[in-house]
Amino acid sequence: MAEIFEVRQASEVAYGEGLSTKARLSKAGDLIALPSLEHLGRAGRIFIASDADQNDTVTGQTSFANTTPTFLLNVPSGTTAMPLYVCLVQAGTVAGAAIDVIFEIDNANRYSSGGTAETVLASRTDAPVTNASTLYSGATATAAYGVAFDHILAIPADVAPAITEIYEYHQIKWRPPVPIYVVGPGAFLVYTYAGTTGPTWNWAVAWAEIPTTSI
Repeated sequence: MAEIFEVRQASEVAYGEGLSTKARLSKAGDLIALPSLEHLGRAGRIFIASDADQNDTVTGQTSFANTTPTFLLNVPSGTTAMPLYVCLVQAGTVAGAAIDVIFEIDNANRYSSGGTAETVLASRTDAPVTNASTLYSGATATAAYGVAFDHILAIPADVAPAITEIYEYHQIKWRPPVPIYVVGPGAFLVYTYAGTTGPTWNWAVAWAEIPTTSI
């Protein structure tokens, strides 16, 4: 996506690739360019999903099935979503084995039923734009497959009462390895699972949205 410019003068309009916007000029009259992601944030088009209560958690699975993602971002027709990050921190009962995390994208509507439509807030907190995509936890997905484009194998911490002086901070902070554009109808899915006891997460998922006509 080309650089897009921030508003200052109402009389100066810049038309580049995608969204048009007013141009910002320095005192010397030079055009000031902002990175595309910052422009999207200032426009209210970056969204963060998490549990409504700060201490609520989501539990993953004990084995892989493509119908049981831990998280599913459902992107409707007319909207394009760009996954930005997934933050996972183990909470409560430690997983029973090493944790597999799989990231998948698909060019079809993968949401089938159930789950929890999680709370979403724009990174610009006055929310000038309403999110079109829905982030579900624990939903049932349709039995299909797009492409798994990234994987993580995490070794969980062994929490032992005898260890009283050493505390370790275990976090999975994922960002896409390449720019991802999920053109709706489409889906971004995150699978997390560990044998015997599924992982329980404090978590957050972020993405940006733009009208598909703007890409």
